[in-house]
Amino acid sequence: MSNNKTNCFAIRRLSPFKGCTQVIEAGEAQAISSNGLDWRIQVRVHEQSSHAILFGFWSEEGGFHRVPLDPMLDSHQVEVAAQPIIDVLLELTRRVPFAQQDHCELWLLDAEDSMPLVLITASREPDHLPAIRHPEWQPTLLTDHSFMRRNHSDSDSDNTPAYASRDALASLIKQRAGQNPVAQWFERHADGQGKAIDGINVNADIRNRTLPKEAFPPLLIREDWPDTSAQELINDYIEWQAPYLLTLPTLNDFQRKQLEQLAFRQCFKVEDQHKLWPKVIDEQRLKAILIEVKMRRSHPEAGNTA
Repeated sequence: MSNNKTNCFAIRRLSPFKGCTQVIEAGEAQAISSNGLDWRIQVRVHEQSSHAILFGFWSEEGGFHRVPLDPMLDSHQVEVAAQPIIDVLLELTRRVPFAQQDHCELWLLDAEDSMPLVLITASREPDHLPAIRHPEWQPTLLTDHSFMRRNHSDSDSDNTPAYASRDALASLIKQRAGQNPVAQWFERHADGQGKAIDGINVNADIRNRTLPKEAFPPLLIREDWPDTSAQELINDYIEWQAPYLLTLPTLNDFQRKQLEQLAFRQCFKVEDQHKLWPKVIDEQRLKAILIEVKMRRSHPEAGNTA
């Protein structure tokens, strides 16, 4: 093993939440994965630069595949910088999921009670928070139209745009956040409490508050809604997010069991994310799902849209 010091951690992919990115750092090299299986190797070629170049891809099953480098770069320098990561990949990638380190969280607040409504983004460093002027939350990527509410009341549902459910949820959150949305940064402690450290449009009376663990929605979005239609939309979104939400390390067994039941309806997402679940309640069901995925991949005529 290389003598270079390695640092392994996870950070959440947010707005929209898409699980936890796994990161291995060694010297000027970095390996990044969104599923714990497929890794992207990057190298920073200048110490004072934050820009990293792509060196190659690695997986335990497929091995290492190097990409062509810019001929203007010193290929030997890049290879030397990448070697510490190459040396430890097989050993360290078997340890995922890594500990989550983005403990500074920016929450959009509910306009009625000024409590956390939905998580916008997160950061590892309280002294270097990203500059955000206009707090806004995105339920899905703009190109992702796969989120669909289960019970749609429109009689002409066949003509409903694919992005209608996404836009309905975004509108619901905007309405609850109010015309002048407020977002607040909290540094979360090991016991789940959050100490306010910064914010956007925050009133003086809540600027320095500390909130208990229970004030922060464990599924990253507030789950209690006053009317049936809104509640159903939120429930549908949580179901759609379930395979990713199971990567969160702070869930209790009851929450994890409920999410697993929802996630197992989405077998291909489960295959992609299960390696990053800190704990599995129903191991037998998970094994059955993974076997089902292999069978469906080997017989594509059976369909693979789940």
